Amino acid sequence: MTYEKDYLLALRPFPENPTSLLGQHWHEIVISFAFYEALYFVSPLICRTIFGDLYSKDRSKKEKINFDIHVVSMVQALASLVLCVPMFYHPLYFSGAVFGSTPYGGLVASLTVGYFIWDLVVCVQHYSLFGFGFLLHAVAALYVFLMTFMPFMQPHIPSFLIFELSTPFVNVNWYCSRLPTGSVPNKLILINGLLLMISFFTVRILWGFYAAVNSFLLCLKVWDQLPVWLPVSIFSLNIALDCLNLLWFYKMVLIAKKKARGAKSSKPKEQ
Repeated sequence: MTYEKDYLLALRPFPENPTSLLGQHWHEIVISFAFYEALYFVSPLICRTIFGDLYSKDRSKKEKINFDIHVVSMVQALASLVLCVPMFYHPLYFSGAVFGSTPYGGLVASLTVGYFIWDLVVCVQHYSLFGFGFLLHAVAALYVFLMTFMPFMQPHIPSFLIFELSTPFVNVNWYCSRLPTGSVPNKLILINGLLLMISFFTVRILWGFYAAVNSFLLCLKVWDQLPVWLPVSIFSLNIALDCLNLLWFYKMVLIAKKKARGAKSSKPKEQ
């Protein structure tokens, strides 16, 4: 299951003979950004189709924007998971290569960078809605994935894209919390909530800190071949994002406890 080919390379209009990885794949970044922008544009139609009046009526403009953005987030998460799986089976991943690259790895990096450019634009445009945490995540993720074009740590892209395993559960949980009580079966909400907590803690915290430390240890083996700022900045941002995930997980736990207490207090007392 080792993928090497990048079928979008043939669509590059220029240059004919690029001298850098970014030069080879820049058009794929543009394609990715344009795709997510187009998806965001049609997201209201998707939301109206799925949610009907629950989306169309009695919702503020900000709420509808949030609904639409979660559609894009869901598609990106699923696409990232599908794209990153083959990279786990590549010899470069197993060998712990820091500098290696493949056409397919460049494709995955490009599509990811295109998304995070879109994400950054949205976070800036709607800063009052998402705040500093999401803006930091967008900037840091964009920087980390851009550096893979140097090339730097490109074989280890799947170690970080696998974080998206928790995103579908996050999005489903978000939608359920915005819909009227009874719209979604409580059992489904509970199952999704458990999967959310388990996946978030496993891939974004346990695996997240491991991946950050492991990538830094790999850099130490070739430290004399690297500009110091590069591994230090990447490691610092990865740890910052892991800490941000810790904060978000802590908030999830608080919300879960609050709901559990509410459910317990709402039970009728025995006579």
